[in-house]
Formats: sequence, structure tokens, C-alpha cells
Amino acid sequence: MKRGALPFLPYAVGLMIGFAITLDRLPGIIMARAMDRIESVGAEAGTVRHAPRVTSDNQTIVRASPDILYSVCVYDLTDGPVRIAVPWPADGSYASVSFYDANTNNFAVASDRDVDTATTSIILASPRESDLPGEADRLVSAPTGTGLILYRRVIDAQTDLDAVEIERQGFTCTGLGLTDP
Repeated sequence: MKRGALPFLPYAVGLMIGFAITLDRLPGIIMARAMDRIESVGAEAGTVRHAPRVTSDNQTIVRASPDILYSVCVYDLTDGPVRIAVPWPADGSYASVSFYDANTNNFAVASDRDVDTATTSIILASPRESDLPGEADRLVSAPTGTGLILYRRVIDAQTDLDAVEIERQGFTCTGLGLTDP
């Protein structure tokens, strides 16, 4: 190594360490704050928060779509798996459910275009849980013990919002109350 580059070595090492810490720690900090904020508005772990329709007055996310209704569930697998019931739109509109781990990674998605039923039952479990009681349409393995489940439902000007709100109440997250032996 040339002596002229030697003064830049500590800078380069510091830059690499900072970059690694940012990639490793920052997503977890962001997700923890998001989960805390969701819980602070009344959605404790294992319950669903059905957000009101987005308007310019209640928008908390920059450029959130006013054509989508959002529901969110904070999951915690400490006491065992979680059963998620996902209602799909009866009017043919699009809906999806997305799963995010504690590091903001999207690890699973399902939409009404993937199924032939009015409702899908999903069990979310840790990778070490394989023998689960009960029936489910799908088993999803979570890479982390906590995270978010986001349900999105597209609406338009012709959508009956009262009917959609009743339909959307069918999106539930219920802990199965199992623990590892």
C-alpha cells in the first residue's frame, strides 16, 4: 500500500463499519417505531387496526393512496402461531395481504387473484413450528418473532363503503396460544 493512501484507511474502514451498521440495525429501528406507533393508536399485538379512508386531513404516510383502505396487524409469535382470516372482495376489486418481518422485509404476499374462495385462512408461525393444530389454507413461516401484516383493499367511486367496511372487519389476527415445548 502506498503511503499516500494510508491516511484514508481509517476513513474507509469507518465508512464500511457505518454502512454495515446502517444495513443491519436501521431497518429494525424503523420497524420497531412503526409497530409502536400502530400500537399507540389502539392496535395491540394480535389485534387489527382498520384505518379510516385516507384523506388530506388524516394522512400519516406521505402519498398514501385514497383509493385503498388499509388494515394492519402487529404480530408477536412469542406465545405461538397466529391465525389470520383474510376476506376477499365480493365485488371483484383487488385486495392483498402482505407480511413484513421486524427488519422491514416483505416475506410473503397473497391476493384475491391467487385464490378461489371468499376468505383465506393463514397460519403465521416461526420456522421451528411444524405440527400445528387446525386447518388453514396456507402456512406462512415468519423469519422474525414480530412484525406487521398489512391488508389493502382497493376502492373506487362506485364502491359501497358500508359493505366494504363490514367485509373488511373479517380481516382478523388471532393468537393460537401455543408455546414451544
